[in-house]
Amino acid sequence: MVCRTCRGPVGAGFARCYQCDLALSQAGGLLADAVAPVGYAVRGEPLAGDLRRYKSDRVDAAEAAAAAGRLGEMLGAFLAGRGCSVWAAAGMSDGPSAVAVVPSGQGRPGAHPLAGLVRSSVALPMVRLSVAPREIHTRGVNPGWVRVGDPVAGADVLVVDDTWVSGGSAQSTAAALKLAGARRVAVVVLGRHVNPADPRSAALLAAAKDSRELSPGTWPLRLGDNDRARERRLPCSTRC
Repeated sequence: MVCRTCRGPVGAGFARCYQCDLALSQAGGLLADAVAPVGYAVRGEPLAGDLRRYKSDRVDAAEAAAAAGRLGEMLGAFLAGRGCSVWAAAGMSDGPSAVAVVPSGQGRPGAHPLAGLVRSSVALPMVRLSVAPREIHTRGVNPGWVRVGDPVAGADVLVVDDTWVSGGSAQSTAAALKLAGARRVAVVVLGRHVNPADPRSAALLAAAKDSRELSPGTWPLRLGDNDRARERRLPCSTRC
């Protein structure tokens, strides 16, 4: 059983995981119109390792750059192979017109490494986002946590995040963009974190490996709540 929104594990009989169900009750239509994890980030596996190394100040610059390069290639391949499906699921008839990166709430100085990674993979204007000072952000949805620094009225926005644990940061970003006037928001996440020690996650990972869902660029379309979504295997980047 997988969550309809984030593709994480859920209990039998549930459509969404606890965190996505909570987000829906908190923000409803302000949430992202589609959430697309590129792969599952599992401790000890290559994707989880790259997601840790590319932004770590505890590894040498060459190692961080190599990890960022692999992640950038993975994102580019995913958007080229599956982007059209994501835009369809989000209701973006012409694809996104802008891209934004979920801001870091860890007090990181300077630009987040994810911003450079996205710029190298996505040829779209970037919407500037920042964390509002003194705003408290927990694992729920808090659109006041994010400040939108550029006009987005009527825009369809691609939001990129590196990891999804509870989804609170990504969904808070989507809600902030919609409150600022964005029409549609699609979230693409490089790695959906799963804990292999959790029995539900172990079952999910076993099924995913059998169906090759762990391969970069693989995105099953049963994501989000848009029943109009149809899988389209077309070579594309951000426009279809």
